[in-house]
Amino acid sequence: MRGNSDVERAALGRRRAFDQRVTALVRAAQEEGSVRADVDASVATRLVFGMVNSLVEWYRPGGGESADQLARDVLAVALDGLRTR
Repeated sequence: MRGNSDVERAALGRRRAFDQRVTALVRAAQEEGSVRADVDASVATRLVFGMVNSLVEWYRPGGGESADQLARDVLAVALDGLRTR
């Protein structure tokens, strides 16, 4: 079970606070028109974190894509989505 120990509870608290800060940044960017506003800010935050956190599961240095290209691809999907223009 998550959050049983003091250390686990503290880590979960820090994670929640970080998520809330990033969600607030996304919401502010939505309000100023910098990012799309048709996706809930907290959902967008969780989706981006999920995408980035999963990289360690499958990315291998020296594989088919460089780290620089991967970073560009992550930013493109996170900030532009998959729609064509």
